[in-house]
Amino acid sequence: MRTSTSIPVLLLAGCGFGLQPDNQEGIDAFALGLDSAGEADADTDADSDADSDSDADSDSDADITPEIESIDPNWGTTVGGTEVTLMGTFADDASIRVGGNEADLKSVQPNKNKLVFYAPEADSEGTVSIVLDSNDQTAKLEDAYTYYEDGTGKIGLIGVVTWIDQVGTYWNGATTDVGYAYLNPTQPGDFEWGLVYAPTLDTCTSDLGSYTYAPNLGYYDIGNGSSATLDSGSKSITMSWDPSFGSLLAENLTASAIGAGSTYDLTDLSLGDPLFPEYTTSDVVTIPANFSVTTPALAGSNPPQVAKNFSLAWSGGSPADGVIATLRLWNSGGTGFQETVYCHLRDDGGFNIPSSAWEGGWPVGRQLDILVSRYTVAEGLIPYNNASTAVMGEYVLYGAAFTK
Repeated sequence: MRTSTSIPVLLLAGCGFGLQPDNQEGIDAFALGLDSAGEADADTDADSDADSDSDADSDSDADITPEIESIDPNWGTTVGGTEVTLMGTFADDASIRVGGNEADLKSVQPNKNKLVFYAPEADSEGTVSIVLDSNDQTAKLEDAYTYYEDGTGKIGLIGVVTWIDQVGTYWNGATTDVGYAYLNPTQPGDFEWGLVYAPTLDTCTSDLGSYTYAPNLGYYDIGNGSSATLDSGSKSITMSWDPSFGSLLAENLTASAIGAGSTYDLTDLSLGDPLFPEYTTSDVVTIPANFSVTTPALAGSNPPQVAKNFSLAWSGGSPADGVIATLRLWNSGGTGFQETVYCHLRDDGGFNIPSSAWEGGWPVGRQLDILVSRYTVAEGLIPYNNASTAVMGEYVLYGAAFTK
């Protein structure tokens, strides 16, 4: 049997006012209890209350020069509302402007050099300055805060983590289990994995047909030096930017990296484009548990024979979001595929492949590769723009049959 493992498709100063005596001689006379003529004052005030006011009006704010030391985080969405902490020097009267717009303050703590504010709304994406006004002075930090398009309810990261388990002992040579993973950061948009394969559930499409899916996504050119790490606690996958594939990619992964039933966090995403912040995201992908395909009997010692409208059945494991069946019919010369049919199915245990799925004929005696994938799509949250992730985790059983 032939085998193929090709990959499918960030205060005013205080002022003291004191009375100034007209002359020093008068001050000296007052101190001796004498009147200005040098005679003793016959008026003796029995009131011994000394009127000595010790309240010195010395305002230390006069020495404060505002300064911005740090901003965290230094990004947020265009809808505003991101809570930002500024560390620096300022007085109680401090105020903040972000990109020229006044920010709402949450707390001002000069004694802790800490000010917390909420970023205001912005009209568009881009990097802006932050201005700290305090004590009739201004401190400005250029290019201090980046606005990103708000992605709430949209997708901002797509990808696939796949484990392929090749079954059956009828292959020429030993079977090979292999995994791969890729990620693509995207501009917030609409995307659904199932639509890549078919327009609705429990339908099939052929690569010879007219069905296409053009998602509303814009892909970033994130550049060389970019990398990402997925970590499950016991297993780890590191992806690097592959310009030919146009993704962060890891190939030829082994069981030490991919585990059935494992859930991975995105523990590091470092992108070459300086406009992107590094970020982490929890629960970004889950690999379904192992299962079996019972019909046709792919795991036997001989390849089964299947008709044009054959049945698929699977069992075991745990419920998934869906099933993808990929059926690849080899050409007569055995040099490639004559036709590939994709079926997007409910995870209900079975499906009958309709004869109408095949648009290029059904020659008898040809090898048919059958890949049955159980998949889940986790929805992690991207912190810098509130978009969701759409990373598909697949466990694929890969067998073959002959047409009849």
